[in-house]
Amino acid sequence: MSGVYSVRGDEPVFVVEQVSGVLILTLIADPAAANYRSKQFEYNRLMKAVSEPEITGLLFDFQICEKLDSVSMGIVIALTLRIRDLDGNAAICGCTDEIAQTVARLNATEPMGRRSEWTHFPSRRHAIEALCSEVN
Repeated sequence: MSGVYSVRGDEPVFVVEQVSGVLILTLIADPAAANYRSKQFEYNRLMKAVSEPEITGLLFDFQICEKLDSVSMGIVIALTLRIRDLDGNAAICGCTDEIAQTVARLNATEPMGRRSEWTHFPSRRHAIEALCSEVN
């Protein structure tokens, strides 16, 4: 993406939705193309959103994501660790085989204490049902 977002540094990297207590974060097609300032903005914005008391689960939807970089993956990991610190959980859905391999590869480069695991669901519906049932 380019234009006014790249100048301001608040280019969206995630599309945010909420269903019940689950925050759904859909990665854009090419988060690697977003500038670093935009990623910092997204990190700060989403850390606040995840810390809201009504949020009990995170779902990372990779359905439209075609490329994934280490900084964007670092945001996914940090948000996962944060929601788990708050006694919530995180899951992923919509990964192609290529993106799933990239997620695994980038996760493996993290220090042991920051590595995360996610259940990969075939659809949003299945993931949301599972995340909501963990709370009840």
